[in-house]
Amino acid sequence: MRRIVGITLVWAMLVSCGGNVEGEQSSLYSAVPSRSVAVMHFDSCEDALSLLLDSTSVFRSLDYGRLGGTEAVLSYDYSAGLIPLLVLDAGRSSADTSAAVRNLLGQAVENKLFCLYTGEMLPKRSALLMSPSRALISEAEEHILSGTSIMDAEGFRGALALSGGSKGSVILRNGSATRLLPKNMLKDYFTHKDLARFFSGLCEWTVLNFSAYSREGISVAFREPGSARYLSRMLDGLEAGECRASSAVPDSADFILGLCFEDSKAYIQHWEECLDVRADLSRYKGRLVSLRKNYGKSPSVWWAEKAPKELVRVIRDGQEILLLRPGKKPKAAGLSENPCPVFIPALLGGAFRIADDSMCASAGGWTAFGSAEAVAAWLEAPKGTALPGIPRKAKYYLINPEFSVVADSKNTVLNVN
Repeated sequence: MRRIVGITLVWAMLVSCGGNVEGEQSSLYSAVPSRSVAVMHFDSCEDALSLLLDSTSVFRSLDYGRLGGTEAVLSYDYSAGLIPLLVLDAGRSSADTSAAVRNLLGQAVENKLFCLYTGEMLPKRSALLMSPSRALISEAEEHILSGTSIMDAEGFRGALALSGGSKGSVILRNGSATRLLPKNMLKDYFTHKDLARFFSGLCEWTVLNFSAYSREGISVAFREPGSARYLSRMLDGLEAGECRASSAVPDSADFILGLCFEDSKAYIQHWEECLDVRADLSRYKGRLVSLRKNYGKSPSVWWAEKAPKELVRVIRDGQEILLLRPGKKPKAAGLSENPCPVFIPALLGGAFRIADDSMCASAGGWTAFGSAEAVAAWLEAPKGTALPGIPRKAKYYLINPEFSVVADSKNTVLNVN
């Protein structure tokens, strides 16, 4: 589950807000505690568990019988670790349990799961709750009896309004990113701390809608309460730009993260507005002033002169480079010292920070920044293979061995390998 959640959050980093669609308010949400950090609703229990959980999960080992095709909610609370709660639709409210429910209750005991059958505690429908945590079952029961649930969590109803997948949806609490992200998620490219900080400030809730029980073609939306402090608001306002990365990215690249700019000046303006609301603008500006003093040029002036159309971070055979496509095609130039090191991460943030950008070279309309070895290798590397799924105009794209994602002005496509 944490791999799916981690990919979900990384994907959310690269996409803009989806349009509002009417979400379904299932009665099963009434059994989910308000502090849950992830809530996953699907119309078929067994299909959802096969999609979301690996084969070692205790929930995958159960025989659900006729309940295997019923509606289900899988949620996670956090208490020294992520703890699952599975809520199954058990039919119309009744004081008596069905044979299918009794069978599952018996299996749950054998598998050291704790259970609660709601009977007539929920409106219209009964539900079967299962968890490896007795405390979580007790918490869920207390919520049901008090009439409170995840529906009372701040912003959740707004997130639910964005859900609308034909098969189901996943709703994640971004403020709990530190707990949701696997420790080793993209560890070769970003620190866990940087990823968690980014997602916590992205939006309140991230919503994924599944049109099928597949890890492809999933749509995404962000719930944010209209505050400019959330990065999703900034991303939503940006236009897609022309993508030419396949002409510059080495064919054997392991990791590719790119931005396309329709208006690079507007991008920086939007980013600074976001930092201002977060009270981080002064520190950001101070860093730029320090770089101007050290290198004799303001990073903001350098950015305006370059007027970038595209920026790509590439990792190939352990070597990192930044590729910049300026508005004016640069003249071909061999390896030389970079006169403006660390300007790019200072302007755009840690996602484009590499260990060494002390050298540069230009070829084919692009300028590469990196170590002497990395830039030299880029000059010699074969290029030109089309990157998978990237359209003529895009906002963002990320390609790595685990998954790829591409976002344009209207659509986003995710493929999990």
